[in-house]
Amino acid sequence: MAEVKVREIIESGFKVTVPEETSFRFEENQHYRKLSGIGLKEMDVGWWKSDSSKLIFLELKGMEIWKGYDKSKDNAHEYLVKSLKRKITDVLLMMAAIWIETDIGKDMKTQLPEVVHQYPGDGSLKLIILIDTPDSRKPLLSPLKDAVNNKLAGRVRLFGVQHVTIIDFDKANKMKLPVTRDE
Repeated sequence: MAEVKVREIIESGFKVTVPEETSFRFEENQHYRKLSGIGLKEMDVGWWKSDSSKLIFLELKGMEIWKGYDKSKDNAHEYLVKSLKRKITDVLLMMAAIWIETDIGKDMKTQLPEVVHQYPGDGSLKLIILIDTPDSRKPLLSPLKDAVNNKLAGRVRLFGVQHVTIIDFDKANKMKLPVTRDE
């Protein structure tokens, strides 16, 4: 059996290890980079998980978000909800452009793995936000998850997604996500 080449992505205190052939980062896509300066956002990594036939997008948030939360609890919660809503919406818009083959979508597609060139079908997208969360802050994840999902419900359902998953590192391990701490 051939050895699978992997790529390691270090971001926000985490290391994500995914198959090189079926993973991508919009930040590395030259066509996305042309648009990022005019307000388009991305999530940290996307990959096709062949054993479950899922296209997974993962956003990583490190401990630094809790410092912002301490400074201004209300504003930090609102900012995080708004930021996550925007990132997820923009990723879905980019994938739609790729799948329906707008001119920029065709350009972006050239730098993505072939396995994600077509819409994989309802129930095949997974949007995950991993937030490095100390035990004392874990109760704050549930209201964040509820707020994000309330704001995005209609948008994600257009793509066959029932909800956005917001988890801590312990839950990521239980889900067997390819994430470790970058120490």
